[in-house]
Amino acid sequence: MNQARFSRRALLQALGVGAAMLPLLHAERAATAAPSAFPKRMIAVTWTNGIFQQNWLPGNDDLNAARLPTILEPLESWKSKVLIPQGVDLKVMLDANRTYDGHFSYGALFTGVSPAPGVSDGVAPSIDQIIGDDLRSKGVSSPQLNLGCRPYGFSTSWAGRNQKNNAETDPYRLFNRLFGGASLPAAQIDKLRKRRQSVLDLVGTDLERFGQRLGTEDRLKVQAHLDSIRALELDLEAAASQRACTPPAIGEGGINYNNINDYPKHVDLMMKLAAAAVKCDLARTVTLDLIDDGGGNSLTFPWLGIGSPDYHAIAHEGANNATQKTAIDRWFYEQVATLVAQLADSSEGDGSALDNSVVVVANDMNEGNYHAVDNIPFLLVGSCGGFFKTGRKVKLGSMPHNKLLATLCHAMDVPVSSVGEGYGGDCDAFLKA
Repeated sequence: MNQARFSRRALLQALGVGAAMLPLLHAERAATAAPSAFPKRMIAVTWTNGIFQQNWLPGNDDLNAARLPTILEPLESWKSKVLIPQGVDLKVMLDANRTYDGHFSYGALFTGVSPAPGVSDGVAPSIDQIIGDDLRSKGVSSPQLNLGCRPYGFSTSWAGRNQKNNAETDPYRLFNRLFGGASLPAAQIDKLRKRRQSVLDLVGTDLERFGQRLGTEDRLKVQAHLDSIRALELDLEAAASQRACTPPAIGEGGINYNNINDYPKHVDLMMKLAAAAVKCDLARTVTLDLIDDGGGNSLTFPWLGIGSPDYHAIAHEGANNATQKTAIDRWFYEQVATLVAQLADSSEGDGSALDNSVVVVANDMNEGNYHAVDNIPFLLVGSCGGFFKTGRKVKLGSMPHNKLLATLCHAMDVPVSSVGEGYGGDCDAFLKA
């Protein structure tokens, strides 16, 4: 069965279901019941073209010993919460002779498996999926949220081989998805839940019947879709217990993807909504891809006084254009600081939502001039409930990033022995408190 015949729309037509059903399959995740203890969360924020590391990497291992470098200055107020694992390589790509293939590393970044040459597709579950599946097995609804700011098809989040977790790119649609029922009376929420449940029952039954007529590969795709429907069912069952939550103020209007001047607003809204989603327990893991993996799609930064050349070209200049690259890198960390501030301002017991979370900041390459995939500039903010010892830089030598992925799973209480392929184990001993 070709891709066109297996499209979501074609599938629903084959089931005799109208196009009006399409939004249902992207329906908002309902809130979970208020936990007895504060949950752990992981938020992964990723962009492309590397970092000008000379103005990024602190000179001291103790981050509290001096002011953070220029690019990291936006995180100065929270440097005691920062952990930098220095010397993390995408060895699965290096082993495949893809040393300078950074623009195709999104598929490996959180899966630990090298994609096929020339593509960024994931061929294994990413850690947000691994953690999400573990949480679902423990009865947690709405564990995952996948977001993006440049809707060009690249992703760091994968359910399995060539099964991308599609990202929500519209902050206003996301707001309605997350908080549309927050102010509804309980009876109205229950009525909405029952109506959606009945539709899901119909779709699920017809999908099972439809899948019986397919070959093995397409039947697996249908099964994956059925699994997502069952996850929605669990979420809807939890809707009646949606806990009180104050949505962020996002104003009115929309995002014009063709107007680069809308990009700062777009990123700002997504940061605030990602923070609100985890604080309101509407998600336990969030991925947020700020730019596609292909170079930036002619992204410029007129609000920084950088109208040309574009981001990709600036990254290629390396030290010859350190001024503009540093300004851009710093701007991205200012956006991360917006997210961190939202989490830090939310009290949870003796700490904050930031203390119970880990914000994983990642890039698809080390610096943009060579596209190399060694020494990736990973940075963590938050101890994830006391798991990580923060306020420091840790030299890991040339550590396979698979080990960091396993440690992130451990921080979220998922007891994996390895993530991806080729490199088992973890780096817990280096990063734990």
